[in-house]
Amino acid sequence: MAGDDTRSRIIETARELFTAQTYRAASMRDIAERVGITKPSLYHHFRSKSELLASLVGPPIGELEAVVERASAGAEAAGARRAVLEGCLDVMLAHRATMALLLRDASVYGDETAGIMSRVVGVINRAVDLLAGPDPDWRRRVRAAQALAAVADPIGQLPDVPAADLRAELLRGAGAILDLD
Repeated sequence: MAGDDTRSRIIETARELFTAQTYRAASMRDIAERVGITKPSLYHHFRSKSELLASLVGPPIGELEAVVERASAGAEAAGARRAVLEGCLDVMLAHRATMALLLRDASVYGDETAGIMSRVVGVINRAVDLLAGPDPDWRRRVRAAQALAAVADPIGQLPDVPAADLRAELLRGAGAILDLD
């Protein structure tokens, strides 16, 4: 149990440091010192900084993948579009700090993080496909990408806005882009 607590503290500290300093700038030594453990102890929990990042972003990415899978299994296209939009937004709001890191820190996209970032890009592409609806032309794909960006981008830019208020406004704006009633 104590190991799980230490692991959780490491992940939370990494999120804080990656957000404050960027993923590339924050070192494993910085994380270990902030947690109050030795660097070898940190490496006992995570073999590398990229493994630590994967542990940090893996759960929300898994939740986004689940939303997309559920929506793609949905019966009618309009319902699937709304389900993926609302579901992705809810996951992003539940993981605001992590999503801000993914959306604002280009240093998380590197050779050592290619696997986890490939999952991020894949789920975003699948979400855009669903938001575009069946047999979309290029204009509907553009609007679908715009709608997803419209809900994702403000997540990190407006951390002080209450989640419920932000959710309502983001859905209103993205729904208008997609012409959802």
